[in-house]
Amino acid sequence: MTESLSTQMDRLADAVTNTHFSVESEGISVDVQANGHVIALEIDDASILDSRRLGPLIAELINEARDRAQAQVEDLVTQVQADPRVATIVEQLSDTPERSLPYNAQDQWDEDYQYRPKSQVFDE
Repeated sequence: MTESLSTQMDRLADAVTNTHFSVESEGISVDVQANGHVIALEIDDASILDSRRLGPLIAELINEARDRAQAQVEDLVTQVQADPRVATIVEQLSDTPERSLPYNAQDQWDEDYQYRPKSQVFDE
């Protein structure tokens, strides 16, 4: 049985938000989610690094952990992209005629109540 698109998208969103990977080097460890959010950064008291190397090393570890977490999510992305229903939706989007956009609430408000006092904060 084929999984619904919404279920696939929910699983993908969950994976992007919750998949994480930890990396450690020279007494520094990082744990990063696939979306780039750093969950943890720990520096071991016993490891004393040259302060000029500390920042670049932390950045390298964060990038490596994020890349590995994203690699774990890529299978789900591939599955969703391979779904023929997604291809059909994308095809239909490219075939839709251009339409004028509907009024937004602000435009309608300004047209109906053109003499209302203007807010200096919201009407700039």
